Amino acid sequence: MRKNTGRTRLMLLFLLIMALLVTACGAGGNNANTKADTSQENNQEGNSPASGDTGTAAGEKVKLKFTFWGSPQEKQAVEDAIKAFEAKNPNVTIDSIHIPGTDFLQKLNAMIAGNEAPDLSYSAAWKLKMGEEGLIYNFFDLMKEDPSIKKEDYLQYAWWNWDTDKSAGPYQASVVPSLMYNADLFKEAGVELPPTKAEEAWQWDEFVETAKKLTLDRNGKHPDDPGFDPKNIKQYGVKFSLSWLSYMPLVLSNGGDYLTEDGKEFGLSKPEATEAIQKIADLINVYHVAPSPVQASSIPAPATALQSRKVAMVIDGSWNHLDLSKANINWGVGVLPVLKDYKTFFLGGSLIIFKSSKHPKEAWEFSKFLTDPENVLELHQGLWMPQLKQWYEDPKLVDSWANEELPGRPAGFQDAVMRSTYEHAEPSAENNVRNFVEIDAAVTAGLDQVWLGTKTAAEAMKEVEAKVKPLVKGTYLK
Repeated sequence: MRKNTGRTRLMLLFLLIMALLVTACGAGGNNANTKADTSQENNQEGNSPASGDTGTAAGEKVKLKFTFWGSPQEKQAVEDAIKAFEAKNPNVTIDSIHIPGTDFLQKLNAMIAGNEAPDLSYSAAWKLKMGEEGLIYNFFDLMKEDPSIKKEDYLQYAWWNWDTDKSAGPYQASVVPSLMYNADLFKEAGVELPPTKAEEAWQWDEFVETAKKLTLDRNGKHPDDPGFDPKNIKQYGVKFSLSWLSYMPLVLSNGGDYLTEDGKEFGLSKPEATEAIQKIADLINVYHVAPSPVQASSIPAPATALQSRKVAMVIDGSWNHLDLSKANINWGVGVLPVLKDYKTFFLGGSLIIFKSSKHPKEAWEFSKFLTDPENVLELHQGLWMPQLKQWYEDPKLVDSWANEELPGRPAGFQDAVMRSTYEHAEPSAENNVRNFVEIDAAVTAGLDQVWLGTKTAAEAMKEVEAKVKPLVKGTYLK
């Protein structure tokens, strides 16, 4: 009976997500608030990995299906961690399925529709809808039955909740917005390297002037030079990811937020937010120190972009540090530029366990293994950052993953990335704002026009505000 119910709900979720993807930019807000049938969810209660109801006899061979994404370097590191887990748990085999991030949800949906959902998986913001539909385990319930896991041990804002007492778990590991640069290009331009301490962060005007000095057209001219050709730029001063990951630190720095403080209004349409977003757009359309979306499409991923000298600085996710450590490049990290106060955030996915799993106990044990920095230290020495507070406070633990002699930890990392985030973290919009997936789809579409220079940030976000008003339902963590 439980098996059939799980399949039905998996199919319902697949249809729901597909509907959301189609209507996210329009007036499809009603679908975003669809709730699972309460009686169905109650039928799933009590089916906990720690309850012993696993259907697995002692010593029986178990195979877990695990889906994940990541660069080639991340893939290798995860596979190494899987081998370590299997060595400690010889009765468990992990069938790992690596799916590129751009195709992940589509392929996961196909697996769900075919009644072949994995036992556990990497996940993004869409996991909260799965939680509301009762398809994944509530992490808070699992914690009650496993005293080795305590909420207070984790970073304050590291939780993915779909309700007050229902969570898809803490971050599997943390990543942060990061400013990365090619040190050789700074030297050639005679420009000082980016500061590494939050209290010394560039004010916005300083950042813009630095980006100008690092921008060159085909004739070697800078944006302020007579005869500069903005249509033929060979080296940009900076490249942003043009997503919430890159613009939200500046919005927060300027006193804005994704929603208003009371959670009742769309915050990105307020002056503090639109001013910050407009400043990023001006880097593209006024100062010509950053590529437009069209120009950026021909510029490779951050590590390759810096290595190829197409850009001098990149503001993107810290997961790129691993790729940079493998590239032949003299690189470094600095703190983010600010408008007023230094603000940033941790972000990261969580490992979700599907209730359709036939081996939830083993899935829970693998989830704990993969999220314990001690077991996957290699991943925390260039790709990930810990999600447990003691790894930022205990000098010995800090040295084990943030030592600046490690390949993925350049000089200045502890100040520019670790401390600046740990001491100035706000909730990430992705795991704090209710209905974020649907709202952000509309925001992203609206910002396309801002990056292209066809609308101001104030104009575009005012239009988005009208579209997303029915979806604004407050926050989870603050």
